[in-house]
Amino acid sequence: MIEIENLNVRFGSAIAVESVNLLVGKGESFGLVGESGSGKSTLLRTVMGLNRNWTGTIRLNNQDIRSAGRAALVRTAQMVFQDPYASLHPRFTVGNALAEPMRINGLPNISRRTAELLELIGLSQDYASRFPHELSGGQRQRVAIARALSLSPRILLLDEPTSALDVSVQAEILNLLNRLREELGLTFLLVSHDLAVISYMCERLMVMQNARTVEVLTRGDLRAGALKQDYTRNLFRASLHGVRPGVQP
Repeated sequence: MIEIENLNVRFGSAIAVESVNLLVGKGESFGLVGESGSGKSTLLRTVMGLNRNWTGTIRLNNQDIRSAGRAALVRTAQMVFQDPYASLHPRFTVGNALAEPMRINGLPNISRRTAELLELIGLSQDYASRFPHELSGGQRQRVAIARALSLSPRILLLDEPTSALDVSVQAEILNLLNRLREELGLTFLLVSHDLAVISYMCERLMVMQNARTVEVLTRGDLRAGALKQDYTRNLFRASLHGVRPGVQP
């Protein structure tokens, strides 16, 4: 579902991603981990078409994103951002936030689909008339996930989807994402600095440092401590001190 070949991203003279290759299969959840500034969020934003100054090849569901066009890209992939309060328009009700992508893309039966999306994320229909400031952080992130699903994409790009939330609700959101992946047949590319979250959510992961790939691991490798690189071992030791309730490394 996701094919990346020799991806390079620059911002002026700064190298943000260098020579990255990646394959993610249909229905797989693949993690990107590394310290801040390692290039993982830049990679995600580039796949979503939010960065333009890049070289290499990116294909989503066998479509080259340079030639597929924006309309096709947003029907194939959607992104969920780290801070749901910042990513939701403060003057849009939940119903309007969910309906806007469907209106822009000319989808039919918007009211029915909005109701379906609220049910899918476990919120009642009453929430359609509420504004973001009237929701908890976990509820806002549920709405952001529902909005990402409004165009029925095959791929979700998840940029630290729980790190801005209270610890008590992080596991709820991760469990929701796992359920949605199974029910809807979604493919995930998930960015996190937390290896416990990655181990819980992902079958495989790529460790990044200084814009480059350090190593690619399976969940089994991670849980067994079969780590080849010193950087990954140090990252693993640091992550053990921040294990989330309900999320085991």
